[in-house]
Amino acid sequence: MNLEVAKHEDAALLAEFYKNFPVRGLVEMKIDRDGDFFAPYDIQAEQHITYLLKEEDKLEGMASFVVRDVLLNNTPQTVAFGRDLRITSNRRAVLGWTQHFLPVMEEVFQTFNCKHLFSILSMGEVQALNAFVRPRTMKRPLPQYHLFRRFNMVSVHGRLPWASNPLPKLKIRHGNAHNVDALINYICQKSREKDLSTVWDKQSFYDKLERWKGLKLEHFLIAFDKDDNIVGCVAPWSSGGLQDFIPMQYSLKAHNFRQFLKFGKMLGWTRTLTKPYSRLKVEASLNFKYLNFLNAENGDIFESLLWKAFDDAQENEFLVYNQMRSEFIYRRPRTWISAKMPFGVYLLQPPDSEPPAFLHPSNERSIEIEPFFAL
Repeated sequence: MNLEVAKHEDAALLAEFYKNFPVRGLVEMKIDRDGDFFAPYDIQAEQHITYLLKEEDKLEGMASFVVRDVLLNNTPQTVAFGRDLRITSNRRAVLGWTQHFLPVMEEVFQTFNCKHLFSILSMGEVQALNAFVRPRTMKRPLPQYHLFRRFNMVSVHGRLPWASNPLPKLKIRHGNAHNVDALINYICQKSREKDLSTVWDKQSFYDKLERWKGLKLEHFLIAFDKDDNIVGCVAPWSSGGLQDFIPMQYSLKAHNFRQFLKFGKMLGWTRTLTKPYSRLKVEASLNFKYLNFLNAENGDIFESLLWKAFDDAQENEFLVYNQMRSEFIYRRPRTWISAKMPFGVYLLQPPDSEPPAFLHPSNERSIEIEPFFAL
């Protein structure tokens, strides 16, 4: 087994290989990055690296590492995020990757001058949790997984007929050159309250916005109080063409939910989910509208922003956002029709290393994880 660093010309090979590993859970989904496999990494950070595991020129595995500057303990630090680990069922490939994991981890730390490596795992991926997180015999040296935070990815599909906007007269405007400075100050203020946040000053905001394909200042929805102070914001964005999620098969529970959404659509309550490939033999993607830069002073302001984003979205789009367990104001409103998926953010460390102080259970700070990058 040979380990290589991927080049830009490997994008098509990686996109095709990546399709062979569906995301499992209530909905089995195939991820399509035919546009440009590396595009999601380019949006997330300027620095990233992908390793290929090959046997006689046949691709048997891959893993990517995205390097970002984030706030951690109120200090800007460089950290890496492990993403998209995919290994075939070939036993030689599995054993080969376990031998390379720690050396690759150390190489990433030295190359990019970072100390910490994080990874995001879906709590519905039982096989991945059993392989990486749960206790096991230490016959081979593998990284230790420490749970850092848990969060829910919430999908919003419609409103019940008795739902009402809690603040119908709240002033919500789009971002523009006149309010951008106030917007940046507000986002920076909120970001300093979170770990892993990526905006802490004007320059970091513009750097992030410049990388983010398809997201512009005028897409921001900004809520103002009666004194024209910002009290909330959100940036709806779709990843269509960059990363599409194609439903292959729905579980019984997910199938029943999809049928309910079809019934609700006839009454004008809901928006439906895409039909699965197993039924139509046609690959059609789910229509996400991600809510990024989500901040609000209270639950009513958050729900009013939700109303505006939902009404502005296309008729076939539903909303997706992340909610940390400690962020009660972003809980799913009871008058909305929604679902949630639990995720965990893990810190990976070499065996026998001491856990850092920010892993202490007394640390209750929220974290920033954009919904687009969690999947």
